[in-house]
Amino acid sequence: MAEGRRVKRYADLIKRVVSEVIEFKLKDPNKGMITLTRVKVSPDLRIATIYYTVLGDEKQRAKTKEVLNRSRSFIRSEIKPFITSRWLPELRFFYDETMDYAERIDSLLKSIKNDADSEEE
Repeated sequence: MAEGRRVKRYADLIKRVVSEVIEFKLKDPNKGMITLTRVKVSPDLRIATIYYTVLGDEKQRAKTKEVLNRSRSFIRSEIKPFITSRWLPELRFFYDETMDYAERIDSLLKSIKNDADSEEE
């Protein structure tokens, strides 16, 4: 159980530090409005999978993905002073589709409700 807490604390640290680096030190104008939603760290602490969302359309998502992938080594170098483990984790960025999925379900439920209301009239 102690291992699980250690990994969770490590993931929270990476999320906080990467978020600050992206917001304050990453100067690429194409990065967009990025929100880190969660970070998963492998049990050996060597890989950090970072999930993010971005405000905008598909075109903005593609730009943001490109910026994050291109800036991985810079972000890694910026988080190095905050990491206390033996290895600096490899960073992997993935778009988090959870919000898109939730919006789709919400719109489907609303359309079902509207159909039911129109049938009652």
